[in-house]
Formats: sequence, C-alpha cells, structure tokens
Amino acid sequence: MPIPLRDALRHPGLAPAEPVLVTGRDDPLVRWVHSSEVLELAKLLRGGELVLTAGLVLAAAGESRQRRYVRELVARKVAAVAIETDGSIPFPVVDEARRLGFALIRLTRTVPFVAISEHLNGELVDESVRRLRLADSLSDELSRRLTEGGELRDLVDALAARLRAGVSVLDGGESVLAEAAPEEGAPENGAVPSEADHLAPIAVRQVVTATLRIRPGPRTDPAMLAAALDRAPHSLALSLLRSRAADLDDGAARAFFDALEDRAPVPLAPLLATTPLHREQHFAAVVTADRGRSGVVEQVARKRGWAVLSRASSEELLSVVGLPGDDPDGARRTLVDDLREAGGHERIAVGPLARDVERLPHSAREAGRCLDFPAAEPVVDAATWAVERLVSRLGDHDALLDFIDEHLGPLFDQPPPVRDRLLTTLTAFFDCSTNKTATAQRLHLQRQTLYQRLDRLSEHLGQDVTAAESAPALHLALRLRQAMSSLPPHRRPNLTGDEP
Repeated sequence: MPIPLRDALRHPGLAPAEPVLVTGRDDPLVRWVHSSEVLELAKLLRGGELVLTAGLVLAAAGESRQRRYVRELVARKVAAVAIETDGSIPFPVVDEARRLGFALIRLTRTVPFVAISEHLNGELVDESVRRLRLADSLSDELSRRLTEGGELRDLVDALAARLRAGVSVLDGGESVLAEAAPEEGAPENGAVPSEADHLAPIAVRQVVTATLRIRPGPRTDPAMLAAALDRAPHSLALSLLRSRAADLDDGAARAFFDALEDRAPVPLAPLLATTPLHREQHFAAVVTADRGRSGVVEQVARKRGWAVLSRASSEELLSVVGLPGDDPDGARRTLVDDLREAGGHERIAVGPLARDVERLPHSAREAGRCLDFPAAEPVVDAATWAVERLVSRLGDHDALLDFIDEHLGPLFDQPPPVRDRLLTTLTAFFDCSTNKTATAQRLHLQRQTLYQRLDRLSEHLGQDVTAAESAPALHLALRLRQAMSSLPPHRRPNLTGDEP
C-alpha cells in the first residue's frame, strides 16, 4: 500500500541519509523505491516510485537532457527523485522540477541505496498484505450481511462498528439514506488524525446514485478506512439496487452517458431532458482518475447548489456539472478552485466550458486528455493546457515542427549551453509580457546582461525579438515547442534542438 512521501522521508531506512525536500510537496504517494543511474529510466517505471540516484550521469548530461529527465519522470507519475550529493543539484534539474511542482530531494549523507530499498520496500509489502487482508475481511462481512437479508442500515452499522467512525449514505440530493455514529474511545497508534469527511461514489449499474461518507473518529485505523472506501461501495450498491433506495432513473442516465461518450450517435438534448440535469444549459465535464476513491466532485458541486451526474467506468469517474447561466465561465473557474481547495491526491481534470449540451462530448474528451499531461497539481484545468491539448489532437506534427524551425531554427545551430540559455531567456521574456525589468528579476540577471542576451537573440533570429510584430509568432513557436515536450513519451516527436 502506498505511503505519503513525508512518511518515507522520516522512515528509519531513509532518515540517516538526511533527506531535504528541495522542490515540490511532501504528500505524493510512494508505491515502491527504485535506484538507477539510467537517464532513460521513466519508460521502465509504472508510476508512484521514489527514485534514488547518485546523479553522476545526470550531472554530466546537457541542460536539455537534464530537463527532459525531470519531464519524463513527471509524465510517468513518479512520486519523487532523491539525488545523493554533498554539493548542489544541477540548476536545470531544480528549475524544471520547481516549474512542474515535482518532488526533488537532496540526500546529504551517504547511505547504501540497497539498504534504503530493502527497508522501505519491505514495509510497503507488509503494509499492502495487511491492508489486503483487512479489505477481504470487510468484504466478507458485508457480503454475509447481504446474503442474510441485511438492509442498507445494517451494512452502515457494520461499517461504523468496524471503522469506529461516523458512516452515512447520501442520495443524489444529499439526503441521508442511512447513517450510524462512531463508538467513542481514546485514539490508538496510527489512527486517522483529522475529522475530515472521506467520500466514495456508489454506482448502481455504473451510474453514481449515492455517496458513501465516512468521518473518521479518534480510533479509526487508516488501513481499515482505505479498505472501506475501496470495497464498501460495491456492497452498498447491491443493497441500494435491491431496495431501490436510489431514485435515479439509471436507465436514462446510462443512455445519456452512452451518447456523451460516442457509444450511441444520437442527439444529447432529448436524453438530457430525462436526467437530473434537464434544467441546465451550461456544463463542464470532470474526469477523476481514481474513480473508486473520489466523491469530491459531487460534494463540491452540491455545496454550490449545482446539479451533477456521474458514471463510473473501470478506470475513471466521469461527472457532468451543470453551471449557472448568469456567469458560466466564472462558475467553471470556481469549480476548479473548489476542487483544489478540497485537497486529496486524486488526479482530476476539468474540461472546457460546454455552452450547450451538444458540446459536452468535447468537454469530456478534453478533460480526459488533460490527465496525460505532467501537471504540477492534482486538479488540472483544461483552460491552462489549451495549446498542449491542440497539439495532442494533431496526428501529424510536421507542420508544427516546420513552424518551430522557421521561427526558432537558427538557435538550434548554437552549442547546447548557448541554445538553452537563449531559449530560456526568450521564454521568460514572453512569460513576463515582454517586461524587461520583470524578466531580469525572474532570471536573476543584471538588466545589462538581459539586454545583451536579447540583442544576441535578435542577431541569431534575424529580427528584433522585442518588436511588437515579432512577438506573436515567436511566442507561439515557443509555446508549441513546450506543448510538444509535454506529450506522453510514446507520442512525443523528436523536437529539433533536443538530444535523442
């Protein structure tokens, strides 16, 4: 079972190396510990790893390869990389990790990597086995109660007793279908420290019709909590199906989602009229990667009084949120902000605004596309990844590569250190809206040094890069190059100027 990075950093196996978090957050989940000096490591990983490296090969690589090393680990959803060094980590590695919000760790003392791996991986395996046994035990108890004719309340009572937590099942309108209070008692070692609600969607025939809400008590075991969020929704769904406590017309909702996902080529408007979204005119699609652990979309939307309808597949949760008509763009931004405030580790993407129901398939596709990008935050706003989404949709990149080469090609003829320095300068210049003072501050340069670099850029490119007429094409070429480097590794073209 994964553990938070902060726990790994404090673990007796890793703590003697005196790890220091240089960039990123300490809450990514670590699934495994792996050590390697290979630069092309990302394609060999599955995600969730804490990578240990001495960084010798990485330090000897060029700047573009150092940055690509970080991007590839982020795209592979690696939890963190820890570099053993008694000095400084190469600046391009730190800068790229900081830009992407990636967890970069400096190990200040030498500890054999094999010892770190054995200690941490051994505990990860032991914890996974323990949690699997707890989950199986909980599933067996809930199944037995169902077989014996237990109702929804019986299952909720059993969950509350096993978890020592408050448990409730809410319908689509947030009305309580069943609830049970926790037992009182003193905290135990490893108990969940907070009283925040934990939510999981309950899907009947794939359509989310209710939400499981658990409020941990002082004696709640986090392993049992994780098991309940993973296993209990299935048993609760069977109980709802048997009792028909869920009043949603799941057949109509299934037809709506089939059409939304292009499984049935029919107009969406008539199908929308049969769902709880029938009064809405503006929408946003939200895709949650960890569909078994997140009811946060429903909670956030309903707190605002917005209608929401969700369906769970084997890999993700697709939600459609109805947005108020007076300011739908502002409401979509509020939805993104609320999801970020809700916290959690779930990977969530909010699609573009759909101004009518027939644009919903586009919003859903683009939200799903965003989950492939190496965003720094768990909640990804499609609006900030517009160029990346466009590039991802284009099957033939030759025209884009020609455009990049036409406007930036002379820079690629320069030695790599010069080329990368000039590209970084030009990118910062446009990111700062061509404000030279702000650009110099961002790059930590004297203004005269910045002016010299801009003059060199103008000389190499054959045009004044500070002129208003030059800015749109140059900026677009830079953004296209950045966007193409953010594509998943198997779809990323061999960009001019990058080492193979």
